[in-house]
Amino acid sequence: MNCLLAALLLLVCELSLGPTGTAQSGSQSPAAANPIPPTFFGMHINRIGTPWPQVPFGSLRMLGNLTTWFHLEGAGRNRYDWHNLDVWLNAARSHGVDVMYTFSRTPDWAAANTNAACGPRRGEADCSPPKDLETNAPCQGPLAGVTTTDCQFKEFVTSLLDHVCTGTAPNKSCRIVAFSCWNEPNLDGFWVGTYAQSAKMCADMVKTVKDHCRSCITLTPDISAATSGDTKGNGDSRSYDEYMRQFLLAYKQLGADYPDAGAFHPYAARTWNINPVPFPETFAGSGCPNGGRTPECPDTLLGKIATMRSLLDKGGMAGKPLWATEGGWGTNGELPDPDVQAAYVARWLILQASSGVARAYWFMWDNGGDARGWGGMWDGRNGINKAGVAYGQVYNWLVGASFTKPCSGDRDVWTCDISRPGAYQARIVWNAANSYNPQSTAKYAIGNDFSQQRDLNGGKSSISDGTVLIGSKPILLEKLAASSAASKSQHK
Repeated sequence: MNCLLAALLLLVCELSLGPTGTAQSGSQSPAAANPIPPTFFGMHINRIGTPWPQVPFGSLRMLGNLTTWFHLEGAGRNRYDWHNLDVWLNAARSHGVDVMYTFSRTPDWAAANTNAACGPRRGEADCSPPKDLETNAPCQGPLAGVTTTDCQFKEFVTSLLDHVCTGTAPNKSCRIVAFSCWNEPNLDGFWVGTYAQSAKMCADMVKTVKDHCRSCITLTPDISAATSGDTKGNGDSRSYDEYMRQFLLAYKQLGADYPDAGAFHPYAARTWNINPVPFPETFAGSGCPNGGRTPECPDTLLGKIATMRSLLDKGGMAGKPLWATEGGWGTNGELPDPDVQAAYVARWLILQASSGVARAYWFMWDNGGDARGWGGMWDGRNGINKAGVAYGQVYNWLVGASFTKPCSGDRDVWTCDISRPGAYQARIVWNAANSYNPQSTAKYAIGNDFSQQRDLNGGKSSISDGTVLIGSKPILLEKLAASSAASKSQHK
């Protein structure tokens, strides 16, 4: 490889790398060979007043938008306010996206630990288990006449299902299609209970949901995969891998039916004080201590996916799907460059789709323009930013396509091959050598196989000399026979 430094910020490296080489990613999951559905692309929207996103996506996750247990039943036991939830469900239905719901935030009146010091103001009890979790007692409301443990939570889950579902149990049709057990229980701010208490609540949720709706999907707690190597205040692990292992061990002791899928939050690193945050597949150039693979930056995205799958396989959930129910670069202030943000979101989505992750929910849409916001793609003053545009372009590239070659790295060059019906073939390629410098590019030799390229801005151009410039932002290369097929695909 010969490298030549050109004018000022433009670095052009002559690369004669072909599509093969020593792969840096794991083997392709069988699921990755299936066409990517719209529901792979998930989104979080924080504010009810936010205009619906201009980019396509397939699923909306309910969290952080005033729809937790605390918000829906906060006024008192069996006293519900469904208004905010209904606003979101109506919006999702009108835009043709499905909805998943994460259980989170115990209401004050139900909490066992009234001084748990959690919640947004760290003076609330919403990270506490319910006080009747292990107490056998008569239930109320929709479960009146039933005597059991964990009545308060079971009543809430039942009331939620009664509200969003129609038809006859266990084959109800529900406006929410997926339910995860609890948000990030391996972090003190969201859960101060034990592994066993988390497992019991999860098993109660799974049974209640399935008793109403067999076709609804249930998921494990959404494990935060941002850190490793330390412990919570109660002595349990904060490490994503150890927490999931202990949770599954506790769940096995219950003898209950397992959830349908595993859930995790693949942030690349600890979500504060890492500047810049590492890219999904490399720690090079990031603010991770000692070059990464530390408690603050435990593994690459692909490594975390492999770890989670191994834990599910060994913990009673072999072969079940893996959902990334939340994730992104973290706070905007730790990755402020708009072009770098666009590169990040594209690589985060593409790598997971290639690895067979069933769904990937970006966190979040309407936090742009605020350094303290998370993963922002839009703000009220400036509208959609480059990361939001990139999200929409990757949707167009992938939905309906199948991976014929999973993403893999040959030194700094990453490639992934996709196909569609009708002889359409294409390659996604990027250079990870200088991920934080969007002006840095390298020549990539493609021969005569590709005739057209598309970029994350929505632009397209012809390829005439058998080479293209690649940088931090992925580009899509389309083969000669793809031109007519592309007009029939989702590319516009």
